[in-house]
Amino acid sequence: MILTIQRNLSALFSTALISLSLLLSGCDQFKNEPVAKTTEPETAKLNGEAILSSANLYAYTQMSEALNQAQLLDGIITSFLHHPNPLSLEETQTAWVNAYQAFLEVSYFHGIPRFEKPQYQNEDDTYTILHEQLDSWPIEAGYIDYLPMYPLSGIINDMTLTITLPSMIAQHGFSDALFASLGYHPMEFILFGADGKRSARDFIPQENSIEVVDIDTAKTENPDEVTAEQLAELENAEHDHDHESPVGPQNHNRRRDYLRLLSAHIVQSLQKITDRWEPAHGYYAKQWRQPQQMENLTLIFQVLVETIQVDILDRHLRSLLTEKNAETLRSPFAKKDMQNIKAVLTGVEKLLMAENGFVDEIRARQADVADKITAQFKRLLLDVTSLKESLPDSSLEQRKKVLDITHQKIVDLLESLYLGAQVLDIELATLPVSTT
Repeated sequence: MILTIQRNLSALFSTALISLSLLLSGCDQFKNEPVAKTTEPETAKLNGEAILSSANLYAYTQMSEALNQAQLLDGIITSFLHHPNPLSLEETQTAWVNAYQAFLEVSYFHGIPRFEKPQYQNEDDTYTILHEQLDSWPIEAGYIDYLPMYPLSGIINDMTLTITLPSMIAQHGFSDALFASLGYHPMEFILFGADGKRSARDFIPQENSIEVVDIDTAKTENPDEVTAEQLAELENAEHDHDHESPVGPQNHNRRRDYLRLLSAHIVQSLQKITDRWEPAHGYYAKQWRQPQQMENLTLIFQVLVETIQVDILDRHLRSLLTEKNAETLRSPFAKKDMQNIKAVLTGVEKLLMAENGFVDEIRARQADVADKITAQFKRLLLDVTSLKESLPDSSLEQRKKVLDITHQKIVDLLESLYLGAQVLDIELATLPVSTT
């Protein structure tokens, strides 16, 4: 019996050894086998260099077009002043519209990050200053030229001011932002007039129909030459508003000189900016060829979003949706505000949709988001194109009825752009508009 128990224990022991050996062998095999790793597909790195290059090319190309249109306008103004007549005035007005629309498609670039030369800062020649001189709006029309009930108002009729560039720079925003003396909008008022019905006769070189004198200078330098009748005539012309003054437009030659000066300054300013964006040698362009950080791409995308939010929603549409008389429009004299909205939106779209630009980068990661942004831009631009230029003259209720849909489309587009930024891991400031 004892032998039987010993044999059984020996068998059990052998079996246990065999099992342990097999177990250890299996562990060794498991240990030596490579462990399968579950990895997520890597997201392609944002091609910042390509985006910056694409943006630079757009800035230079579109700024060159704005400069070209301004130069064409300058030539047409010269021709118009040689032969002022209704047809040549209309041609000049059309040229102004074309020049301004070309500028609007690239106007937002002043907000894109860049470094300024100390020389530009010392000479008040930075991009920000140049842009403000080119496109300060809204403006006080009476600061520039006569109004129907104020026949001797404005810079053109102020004989104490010389029509020179230093003088006009000094007058620009002198005591209020509305007091603009340089840029597209003072020129707009000179060409179109307060009611959009400027007469070509205002530009015929001729003497004044009344004797216009510098009252203050005359009193101090030649008091005997100023009669009481002359002083009374001038004061009544400027301050008697109970009835329309018989005094017609004066200072035709000053108006002509001022128009020439404004045109020359616009061309000069655009030439400076265009040169700075020239891809090979431009000061701004050279900065973008250097290694860039993600922060710069974020700032660029932020500027595009803020252009839609601030320029279109807060400035253009707010006036149309809240002001009974829509007095703070961008082009109240030329009556082209619907075109202005379209031009700004077109400029933003062109940069976003440029080859190797932001939307291409979004599409490489999430095609449906890129397609949504593309479609929303197309629908919005079609909607804005259908808006009538007479809309600002409609009642506030009618404007709201028409523009509420456009407003919502812009908000929807902003939401999609924020989603696109998330796809690119670009962190934007919080969207400060209601989407409900």
